[in-house]
Amino acid sequence: MTSPTADRLLDAQVAWVLARLEDDLPTLVAEEVASLLAVGQRLTVGALVDADDVAALISDVLERVPPSTAASTFTAVLAEVLHAGPADGEEHTLGDVVSREHVEALTDAALAGTDTLKDALDDLTRSPAVAAVAGRFMARVVSEVVQTNRAMAEKLPGLGSLVSFGAGAAGKVIGATQVDALVGAAAGQGAGFAVRRLNAIVVDTLRDPGTRAAVLEVYGLYADQPLTGLQRAMTLEQAQHLAGLVQDVVIDAAPSAPVQALVRAVAEGFVATYADHPVSELVADLGVDAEAVTAHVTTPAARAITAAREAGELEPMVRSRLAPFWESSEVAALLGD
Repeated sequence: MTSPTADRLLDAQVAWVLARLEDDLPTLVAEEVASLLAVGQRLTVGALVDADDVAALISDVLERVPPSTAASTFTAVLAEVLHAGPADGEEHTLGDVVSREHVEALTDAALAGTDTLKDALDDLTRSPAVAAVAGRFMARVVSEVVQTNRAMAEKLPGLGSLVSFGAGAAGKVIGATQVDALVGAAAGQGAGFAVRRLNAIVVDTLRDPGTRAAVLEVYGLYADQPLTGLQRAMTLEQAQHLAGLVQDVVIDAAPSAPVQALVRAVAEGFVATYADHPVSELVADLGVDAEAVTAHVTTPAARAITAAREAGELEPMVRSRLAPFWESSEVAALLGD
């Protein structure tokens, strides 16, 4: 049972808090943000956060969020938006998203790593399946070349009959249906060699000075073209299925030991970098200032306060948090009534 004085003081404080929340919210938020940033100038990052706590928080988020219902909903909506493309009246180009300067820098970085790519491709020779596919590919290439040359030769007077005679003779010796198979078998016997040759062709092509110009030329062809949705490439169901597969990969990968180790290493390195620096310096390095924080906090806070007031929940919420103080025995003893 609270005293009459305590009840009146509680009513006055509730009214004062409600007035500030409803009538003076921007000023209130600005004051709180400025106060927190001022404290951040005196406190270091290391005094407030620990690398283990940061790593644990990120790990928990990676484990809980990807398989959540909200993440599945977001994935489905994202697939739908990408499939539909820009809204009516909106037109964006590839150049609006990625500038030519960035494409040039990325191309230069990628082409500079051809030695690493060569090593990775050469390592594929250990796979019998890859070697077999490379052998079949080389067989198709050789077969297509032979067929093309035969077709061209048959159009020339005299040479066509000679080619036909040679092919017929070979057919009588080993069987006409086995000529192409012979080529394939020969390529298959050197499958490992085929892989290495393909790797050399790929790497040499990337090292060709014309490759950079070709990449930039392709970018130039599409830089000014409007971005469209995925309707021409796939149906909405296929887009959502693909997005779901990507989500499944993230669900399995996020809580895995390698990813968790990566998260811990990054958290430790980041905290160690800023441990002795004021929190305000970290906030500034993030490109955030008081005005931006105030603007982003004020809008959703105002909506929440308005919704709570219209639902009749704001005053009870404020009162329930202030009442315990005024109902305490310490306050009753001070007031003496």
